[in-house]
Amino acid sequence: MQVKTGRFFAGLLLITAILGLIAFFLYRTIFQTQYPTIFPYMLGFFFLLNSLFYLAFVRIHKPGNTLFIRQFMILFGVKFLLYLLAAFIVILLFRKQALNIGIAAMVLYLFYTGYEVLWLTSVVKRKEHNK
Repeated sequence: MQVKTGRFFAGLLLITAILGLIAFFLYRTIFQTQYPTIFPYMLGFFFLLNSLFYLAFVRIHKPGNTLFIRQFMILFGVKFLLYLLAAFIVILLFRKQALNIGIAAMVLYLFYTGYEVLWLTSVVKRKEHNK
């Protein structure tokens, strides 16, 4: 599992770097006036939160864990609520940039959650296949 965890973090770091480069390019050219000043911190927040919840997922995904689905759904729900709470707080603090922050947060959420769901389903399928 150690190798798979390392590959997950390498992929997460790669996604963060790619999204950062794309955002840098877009905010330097097309969307110069819409740059949310908090964007680099948003990238870090999404990276950190996905990392922590992946580690929690690895801890609960053990053979014979009959409560796995319930625990996974609780983790996913808590993570979503943390995203909503963070977005709400940030938008209240940066009201002038609220629309740009909201759009950037939605794009980041879609990319990070998509990556996490793809990775977690492949991990679950591998474990089921190895039984």
